[in-house]
Amino acid sequence: MDFLARNRSRFCTKFSLSSFGLSLVFILSFQSSALAQSVTVIDAFTQQPLEQVMITNQTKERYATTNDQGRFELDQFVEEDQLSFQMMGYEKTTLNRKEIGLQDHVVALFLDEKMLGEIVLSVARTAAQSQKIAERVSLIDKNTIQKESPTTGADLLLLAPGVRLQKSQGGGGSPVLRGFEANRVLLVVDGIRMNNAIYRSGHLQNAITVDPNSIERVEVIYGASSVGYGSDALGGVVHYYTKTPKINNKKAMQSVVSSNYNSAQNAFIQHFETEASFRQWASFSSVSYSSFGDIRMGKNRQHGYEDWGLVNTYSANSETAYFATPSTNSNPNIQKNSGYSQVDFLQKFVVNLPGESQFLLNLQFSNSSNIPRFDKLNEAREGSLRFAEWHYGPQKRLLISPQLKLFPRKKLLYKGTITGAFQQVEEARIKRNFGSLSRESQNEAVDVFSINGDFEMAKTERFSVAYGFEWVHNRIESNAFAVDLQIANNTILGEENKRMIPTRYPSDGSRYTIVAAYGNFRYDLNDKTTVALGTRLTNTQLDAAWNDAALINSQLNSVKAKNTAITGSFSLAYRPTQNWRLNLLGSSGFRSPNIDDLGKIRENKGMLLVPNPNLKPEFVYTVDGGIAYHPKDKAVNFNLRFYHSSLRDYIGRMAYSIATDSSTLAASTIMFSDEVVTTQANANIGNGRIYGFSFEGGWRINELLSATAQFTHTAAAENAMLGPLPSILPYYGGVDLRYTKEKVSLSLRQRFNSSKSPEEYSLGGEDGLEETPAVSTSVDPSGFAGSPSWATYSLLAQFKVNENLRLNATLENIFDLHYRSFASGISAPGRSLNLGGRYQF
Repeated sequence: MDFLARNRSRFCTKFSLSSFGLSLVFILSFQSSALAQSVTVIDAFTQQPLEQVMITNQTKERYATTNDQGRFELDQFVEEDQLSFQMMGYEKTTLNRKEIGLQDHVVALFLDEKMLGEIVLSVARTAAQSQKIAERVSLIDKNTIQKESPTTGADLLLLAPGVRLQKSQGGGGSPVLRGFEANRVLLVVDGIRMNNAIYRSGHLQNAITVDPNSIERVEVIYGASSVGYGSDALGGVVHYYTKTPKINNKKAMQSVVSSNYNSAQNAFIQHFETEASFRQWASFSSVSYSSFGDIRMGKNRQHGYEDWGLVNTYSANSETAYFATPSTNSNPNIQKNSGYSQVDFLQKFVVNLPGESQFLLNLQFSNSSNIPRFDKLNEAREGSLRFAEWHYGPQKRLLISPQLKLFPRKKLLYKGTITGAFQQVEEARIKRNFGSLSRESQNEAVDVFSINGDFEMAKTERFSVAYGFEWVHNRIESNAFAVDLQIANNTILGEENKRMIPTRYPSDGSRYTIVAAYGNFRYDLNDKTTVALGTRLTNTQLDAAWNDAALINSQLNSVKAKNTAITGSFSLAYRPTQNWRLNLLGSSGFRSPNIDDLGKIRENKGMLLVPNPNLKPEFVYTVDGGIAYHPKDKAVNFNLRFYHSSLRDYIGRMAYSIATDSSTLAASTIMFSDEVVTTQANANIGNGRIYGFSFEGGWRINELLSATAQFTHTAAAENAMLGPLPSILPYYGGVDLRYTKEKVSLSLRQRFNSSKSPEEYSLGGEDGLEETPAVSTSVDPSGFAGSPSWATYSLLAQFKVNENLRLNATLENIFDLHYRSFASGISAPGRSLNLGGRYQF
């Protein structure tokens, strides 16, 4: 920071008169002090001043140390000096005086990679030391991502302990946290909520629109997190942070190219990124192309069900090809209609602005091919496949986000971030039955406008205050139509007889708006104890309307809903010694019904979900506690957590009658798409409880060998009206054994899931009991066996050829086990050889 020179002038005028005339003598004495330039050194993440930073020139003849305000005087050094900034836990930075001046005399130091794990960015929407927060947070860093090479943004989340994935098709991946799934888990990218007004309560695949190759880190917050994030964060928050370029980096230009192959999925993933760094601005560009073939399942049927999951017949139909009957699969272990492709793009610009501010422009785009809905394409009716076509149209996500970072360094506003965003999401569902030429299409377009403000007051030695606001506006357009195909032999020539059919969402448009404000206070009672208190006020407003031509219920042509909720949290983090930490947290969360909850029309296996205008928000109240042991040498460490969540006004599916319908004689059924279906609707069905515990532990056996283990147990009290709650798997976890020596890293990994019996499955169909092995009704009245337990083993290897080139090899599912993750409609890949390489230049 420049300080204006202080100039003092002294004028002395002496007059002397003589008889020969008047003579004026003016004497000016000007004295000026040298220009003193003060430089401030800050933490690049927290923007806080850094004390005791050592600054030396190249010969170490001249040196300085920052004071308690992070400042030192630059006039101690000469113009030719190269200044090195060094502090334990931070990357060394070297600049000359001119470069420092071009940065407005502010130098930002970046945390060393090893220290980034000690900083949590997401809990209060601002950086905090992990030892001072009581929430359970898992971090997936970029080194782990590079080593593991996950294929999608959904698979990436399996690197965090306690996270499960449900999949209905190859292009799927619905994360589950503490028994909550879909629109009860909030997805966030770069501070912007991805959850929109049509995020559904069943299963989602939106996480695949995030490119894992463009991710810097992921933070997973477990448990209700509505104070920082608002509606939907009942089970937790998944926060993706994409890569951001560094201004004035040591290397002005650097690029990365990577390629990965997965044999069981016949998948190829190509990625390129490049970063340009200049004195006042920087740019980062990333593009990935992923191609996934049909997934080959495992052959080792340890569970004993010889036919479960085999694909003996399949639909060879496409947008242009017509086949009147199912085709025979020459290899039933190949899951036909599970492949797809996707392209992902990320562009970021960062610019330093005058007055200690920074502007960032964030552009993201993801576009897939058609994604076959594998579970629906294998749905049988009367002994044969029901659907000739059932696929999602290209799934598109566009994000345009300008962001302004401010550093006024005032008491009430020390720093702040204002993030604007526009998101455009497009979805489509196309289906046609065997024996029919009528193809139905449902199309959704969602525009989301948002503004987030996140601010901090000036921190003192003991307390910090963060506060902010959020405004989100969803605009949804939904249309649906049917056409008759024109065919010749096995070729679809065209379409005719286009007609309107009921839309999935309100046909005359819908709007969903969120307005919120929050505050979070953190206070160090002493060196060992930190307490935090947070609260959030949220208001939601929903407006929806139906056209007469697309009505299911003639009495329902529009609906309006307004809801207000106050949520809060209180936490205590106690550190009796440097190695031990005790945590206690109480928090509340809520989910306001969105358009999908309140206004959706959807048929599934003869059950038709219809709108219910009387739906109210659901709430959760969570108590979370735990003990952690993390010594500095990390020889042995563990984290044990317990939680209990009480649900109020839980939203679930119930039988629902449409009084005005007379298409069938029974009150519980109607005619829909020329079929008799049973109607049901989302309703507030009462209260419930979800509880459990998790364990994470590590053991450094010696300098080369280490082990980690994780275990999660989840249980739920049965709801009197709903029965068993969905998405509850009793226990799951895994063990990793790692060997690391210089350039070589080897890992042996085990992952396991428990079994689940049929009587524990949800009655609303979310758990997919019909996707489990079929058995005689004498074995179980449901006719299904439930989900068998399983355990897989994998071997991972990474070889660092040099500083620029890394090679990866993984033998996944070594014993070629056949299994399905709980509630999934597709079998997991069998034995797979995965190969990859990453080159930086």
